[in-house]
Amino acid sequence: MDYIGLIAIIILVAAIVFLVYYYIQTANDGDINIKEVLKFSPKDTNVSSLVDDDIPEKKSMGDKIKYTFKDIDKSYANTTDAFSKRLDSFLDERSEELIENWSLVTTDDLSALEERYDNAFDSIEALEKRFSEFTNATDAKIEDLDKRLKALEEAEKDLDEAEEVVVEAEKE
Repeated sequence: MDYIGLIAIIILVAAIVFLVYYYIQTANDGDINIKEVLKFSPKDTNVSSLVDDDIPEKKSMGDKIKYTFKDIDKSYANTTDAFSKRLDSFLDERSEELIENWSLVTTDDLSALEERYDNAFDSIEALEKRFSEFTNATDAKIEDLDKRLKALEEAEKDLDEAEEVVVEAEKE
């Protein structure tokens, strides 16, 4: 037998033990008296007293489990509903405290966050528009400064040439 088969058998046995325990607990209103369940007392030394001789034939384990599930009182089937209701009422009573302690987000928080997101998104669009206008204006000013700088460089070049002509004219 490989490990997976062994683990499956262990899980199956644990589930059966859990179901039997749950059945015994619900049948005895939460009081579990093992001696009463097994009908065993320390005075009995004969193991045959534990065996029921009135059973004419042996039943399979599946039949025993089916019979056991049929005998479960239906009122115990709704215990999870009662537990759920109690849990819901507890959460309703302590919801504000739980939200604060666990830093949970509420729908109001989400609405406020969505509104802030929309405002930030609109602001980003406005900033992008203003930035493109600034970039265009700055590019126009840079082009104007480049033209003026070229004009000054040409004027300086012309002035240098004129000085050279004057210096040569004086030398002659």
